[in-house]
Amino acid sequence: MDNPTPEQLLDKYFAGQCSPEEKATLESWYLLETENAVDELPEPDYIGLEEEMWKVIGPLAVPRRKVRRLWLRIAVAAAILLIFGSGLIYFNNYKQSANTAIVYQNINAGGNKAYLTLAGGKRLSLTDALNGRLAEEAGVEIIKTSNGELVYNMKNGRGNRLGLINTITTPRGGQWQVRLPDGSTVWLNSSSSLIYPSAFNNQGERKIELHGEAYFEVHKDPKHPFVVKTDQQEVRVLGTHFNISAYQEDHLVKTTLLEGSVKVTAPSGIRILKPGQQSELSERAISVKAVQADDAVAWKNGYFMFNYEDLESVMTKVARWYDVELRYEDPSVKKEVFFGTISKYEKISKVLNMLERTGVVKFHMDNKTLVISKK
Repeated sequence: MDNPTPEQLLDKYFAGQCSPEEKATLESWYLLETENAVDELPEPDYIGLEEEMWKVIGPLAVPRRKVRRLWLRIAVAAAILLIFGSGLIYFNNYKQSANTAIVYQNINAGGNKAYLTLAGGKRLSLTDALNGRLAEEAGVEIIKTSNGELVYNMKNGRGNRLGLINTITTPRGGQWQVRLPDGSTVWLNSSSSLIYPSAFNNQGERKIELHGEAYFEVHKDPKHPFVVKTDQQEVRVLGTHFNISAYQEDHLVKTTLLEGSVKVTAPSGIRILKPGQQSELSERAISVKAVQADDAVAWKNGYFMFNYEDLESVMTKVARWYDVELRYEDPSVKKEVFFGTISKYEKISKVLNMLERTGVVKFHMDNKTLVISKK
């Protein structure tokens, strides 16, 4: 069998599929590279670093795919760094120009923003909660904890009535953490909504509806399956951790399992997922593949993580979080592939500068629209 390319070897390590010899070689290289590491390092010589790595790994072929590697110390060792829990990469010596700062000064990173629509149709801004309490006149108490978790109680026993349906909605640039009546916790990403009953009581199923993206930690209850319905599929679990990305504009529904098991049902078939697997549902079919499951929930932990991802997908995520519109002057740039990690709470100017430093893309603002062109 032919030796794997460097890219294939990193992919194997990232997926946990390396042989003991391959794993030992990569990890030994990593330890040698980092044993004298300090908190702040100058930007490395990417070409030299890559050459040194391949000298240690051995005589392997040059990678066939061109991937734009984005940020400090993630250029070659990103997969390894992420495995070791050290994949939070920053440019410590990055200097932002005054002109760039002025251009993007009115574009802010997202944060805890959401709206609660009660069964009667009343819409409340959770972001405007005062001292953790909201909407006395609506008969509901909303408590927002320091980490953004939403806890609500219906007063006068109204929360125990069946048939009352509430909706949590996050705008562009918003996210929210929700505790459901059964004790399950849901993290809602930007431009998403969760429709759920104010009480599950003794219903046969704990059924909710999702539009957009959310990460679920489901309270175990074998007698009452937890069901998440989207426009294209239904996910059934007993108690587990998983992520669903079901944005309508993405034309692809991704369900990623971190713990337990889930059953994904769609018109094109049924799939049972194991931890570390992801189902992809398109208009034509449903498929399952092995993935690094933590990548799917990087957004929940405060990071953009792009793992061999094309620019169109990268910029869609950036646009949702920073609430900007996009326009491509050269559509061919959408297919450029990127790899890297950065905090979602960085200024957009820094995120865009990282992308521009690859030498293939550039940006400018036209009123409220971010214009993307090829360098």
